[in-house]
Amino acid sequence: MTDVSIAACAAQTNVAAKLVVAEQASLFINDDECGDWVLPLAGGLRFQSVNAMSALCFVVAGLQLLIKAETPIARAYGLMMCCVGLGSFSFHATSSLSAFLIDIVPMAVTASLMLFKAIHAVQADAGHGGVGAESTRWFISMGCGVFAVYTPWVMIVSGFSHFTVWGVWALLFGSMGTVFGVVSLAIFFQEDLMRGKPGFNLSLAIAAVLLGLGCTIHSFVPGMCVGWRTVVPLHACWHFFSAITANRCGHTLDTLTKLIEAIELEPKKKLWSSDSLLVRLLKRDSMPSQFSM
Repeated sequence: MTDVSIAACAAQTNVAAKLVVAEQASLFINDDECGDWVLPLAGGLRFQSVNAMSALCFVVAGLQLLIKAETPIARAYGLMMCCVGLGSFSFHATSSLSAFLIDIVPMAVTASLMLFKAIHAVQADAGHGGVGAESTRWFISMGCGVFAVYTPWVMIVSGFSHFTVWGVWALLFGSMGTVFGVVSLAIFFQEDLMRGKPGFNLSLAIAAVLLGLGCTIHSFVPGMCVGWRTVVPLHACWHFFSAITANRCGHTLDTLTKLIEAIELEPKKKLWSSDSLLVRLLKRDSMPSQFSM
């Protein structure tokens, strides 16, 4: 083989390698597609069949809230859940990096709505109202939502592994949801609602999200896509369980909003004369119980 032929082959190999790297750079590569039926698309994109179809569970969850919810913020949450379903479908239908960012934006908005109402509940219980209190909760909730989206983008640009990006995103998103869950649990317990439908909705949301996380842990822990996981589309199970959680959180948001309205209608003397919710919880945890003496 002549030197010219060797050089030509080397150049072709180099071009092919660059094309492969470029295609991989356009994909969000973790193990979401583990066990799924993946179809190759033009431009190196990949269609995750079961994951894409199961993402529509979020649309169903959102539509049910749009029909059944009674408060504007819960209906807005339902609308955003429909957007979550479309964003998730877009991501899994292409596996592209840009679609991943499209996927997480509506999710961050739904988390911000829950965080907004959780802060509102704490403020109302403490007797803090007015324009200043409203500005505070908007600033915190919207700021956290932007941070939850901006951080994964910075990490991707900085070269972090997609497993790490997914894990950090899940932590940021889950933290906002956890705050909402803890505040809702405290308020419902205070109002003796845990034995009714509000308590059932919250308990079901917690149970479903834990089941869902167990199904998708391989998405942010490398090396788990082995054995039986390679033939079971577990990430689709995450979509199913997290759609249940999202729907029940929407109904919890609806109930919490109505409770806040009732709290704010109470006489101000009663509001200001008692400790805030957080202070009461701290006292309850830190002061010795009479039954433990």
